Order: sequence, then C-alpha cells, then structure tokens
Amino acid sequence: MKALMRLFVSIALLAGILAGCAETPKPNNGSAANSTAPAKEGSATPEKAAQETGKWPRTYVDALGREIVLEKKPEKVALLFFRNFEHLFLLDESPAAATDLNVLKEWESLAPYKDKPIVDIGSMTSPNLDKLLEISPDLIIMVSGRYGSYGDKLEKIAPVVTVDSNENNWQGALREYGKIFGKEQKAEDEITRIQTLIADSKEQLKKFSDKTFGVIMLGDKQFWGFTTQFVFNKESGLALNPPSKYVAMSTKGEQISLEGLAAMNPDYMFVADIGGSSKKLQGYLKNLESDSAWNSLQAIKNGHMYALDSSIAAGGPLGIELGVKTIVKHILAK
Repeated sequence: MKALMRLFVSIALLAGILAGCAETPKPNNGSAANSTAPAKEGSATPEKAAQETGKWPRTYVDALGREIVLEKKPEKVALLFFRNFEHLFLLDESPAAATDLNVLKEWESLAPYKDKPIVDIGSMTSPNLDKLLEISPDLIIMVSGRYGSYGDKLEKIAPVVTVDSNENNWQGALREYGKIFGKEQKAEDEITRIQTLIADSKEQLKKFSDKTFGVIMLGDKQFWGFTTQFVFNKESGLALNPPSKYVAMSTKGEQISLEGLAAMNPDYMFVADIGGSSKKLQGYLKNLESDSAWNSLQAIKNGHMYALDSSIAAGGPLGIELGVKTIVKHILAK
C-alpha cells in the first residue's frame, strides 16, 4: 500500500490534481488539442457518422491530438491508468491487462469487479513492457502525462491512445471511452443515471443546510482537507456546506494539522485513507481515540464521523456513486 499511497500523493502534488476541483465540470473532448470544429448543420463527416452509429473503422483523436484509426472495436485492451478502471467497467468493458491492480482489492467501488481475469503489468509509473508484449493487446490506453516517458516503446507493441486525467470531469472521460469502444449511448445513459442520483440526493439533504461538513483524508500522522466536488459543488454536487475555516475551495485539497481541523470543527465529518486502504484507515482512527484534540471535534462528540471509500479521491463515476449513497445513508440515519 505504500506504493499506492505514493501514487496518490504524486498525482495530487506533482500532476496538478490539487488545482481547480471546485469548478463545475465542463464539456471535454480529452484536451484542447483533441477538440474539432463542429460540422455544419445537416452535414456529417464519415468519422462522425461512424461514431453516431457505432460502426467501424473510426478515427479517434486522443488527448495529445493524435489521430488513431481504430479498425474494429477494441477487444484486448491494456489499461495503464488506474483511475480509469471505473469508466471501463461502467461501459461493461474489462481490460485484458492493467497496471495498479491492487486498487481492485482495496476500493469498495470496484469490489464487484475484483475477480475479473486481468493480467497484472506492474505500476503506471513503470509498467512491465515484456509482459505487455507477451499479452499482445490490440489497444493500449495510457494517461497523456506519461506518454513522454515510455509511449514510444508502447507504440512498438500496439496502437496507443492517450487520455487526459479528467480529474474534474468524469462525464467527459466517460464520453471519451464511449467513443473508443463505440458505446456513446451507454456512456450518456450512465451519466444521466449518476447525475440523477446526485440531484435526488441533494434534494434529500436540503434539510441539513444549516450544518457543516468536512471530507478528511488520513495518512500516517497526516490530515488532508479535501474539497471533493460531488460533496460541495452547488450546481453539480450535493451542495453541502464546508466549515467557515475549511481549506480553499479553489483547490483539490490541502494538508492540514489536527489543530487546524479542530479550528474547522465541522458538524459532520467523512474520512478516508489517502493510501486507499480501509484497514489502515481503521488503524489511524484507533490511534486517534485517545487524542484530546480529535475528541474535541463536534463530529466526534456527536457520533457524526463516518468512513468513505478511498476511491472518492480518484473522482471516477463509481466512486462518486458509492460516495453519494454512503453520505446520504449516514446523514439521513440520524
């Protein structure tokens, strides 16, 4: 789990995930370079027609602006971006090989898929290329930020599609995978389903508009205040109120001290392990049982502290769905 925690922290601190998570998601086609001028009304390019009907071949423009011709629907995919497991599974697709398979065992959001026959090819930062060559995938999917490190080596094995991190735009990411697999309508159906769940849950929680909420990721003697979009966003989320002294909502989150958390003092608090392990989370909470600052928190004194699955940090659709259901269940139970 140390490796997974390093992966989370490196993505959060080095890849810029901490920026902009409080914004409302905007339509996204992978990247600015990935967008194309809209066709005139009444006209349709062959590529557009193929996408609309699910026909092949089709040309997909990836996050780096590269045109990749997909001759047929990808059937043997290698996924080198652990945060996108959810998008594939939600489209009823499963990679033949993938990196960072430990999240399948650790994240409750992925529990229904943990027994999928997926070949382990190491980590996103250093995938096992020899094993990948043995598998002989018909398509490799990787995050665009890693392409410069080893993308040219992957191109010698199979066609490579790059995707954006889409930290704040799970809808856009799901639409991109819909294009890759020819399942655009399935992607739209799932987006509608989850957005409806969020809207209905938001309505149920309106009665708690006078309460404050915090999302805290715990590590070994570490506390991170998160501005989790589906929790706090007024338009696209549950519109729950953060404490007046919460971390800046213009960021993904910030590391704080226990004293800083005590100053925030939310009425309700949701906690998760930043390294992705529910077992470690229980250990951290056990160690805090005798801490006076921790026990002074309103949420602790009133029994309003609850665990969330660590998949919420990845911002994927299944993690968001599980997070919303968990929050509603606990809050409405009181």
